[in-house]
Amino acid sequence: MKKLLIIPVITLLISCNCKKAAVAEGNDKLKQQMFEVLAESQYQGKEEASYEVIKDEASLKALYQSINNEDVPKIDFKNQRVVALFLGQKNSGGHAITIKNVTEKDGKISVEVQKTSPKPGENATMAMTNPYCIAKINSTKEIVFN
Repeated sequence: MKKLLIIPVITLLISCNCKKAAVAEGNDKLKQQMFEVLAESQYQGKEEASYEVIKDEASLKALYQSINNEDVPKIDFKNQRVVALFLGQKNSGGHAITIKNVTEKDGKISVEVQKTSPKPGENATMAMTNPYCIAKINSTKEIVFN
């Protein structure tokens, strides 16, 4: 009798775990819908750290010229914005900047920026780098950086 009771309990626990995984996957899909990384590199970024919001075609072309990239993407500025994240000049490799998450809160788009640096003792190229990340945001609401 006890064995018969254990089987439904185990089935219930397994099904709960499956549902959590599906929700987590759904959140990843939502993140992908909120933004798309267009370009990123450790080289060709700006010398000073900055975050920029691009709202028109002319500014986007100027941005891509500043990073020596001729492949300017087509952006629908009526429905989208572009953000550019620059880490500034670094004296070695191993540094990076990217978008960790994009969420909408209180009528604003919050862009969570992730910066990485080499850990002490970690091997890194001894070259000047200027990391950057450019991403398309699927919204025209005000953008704030965290």
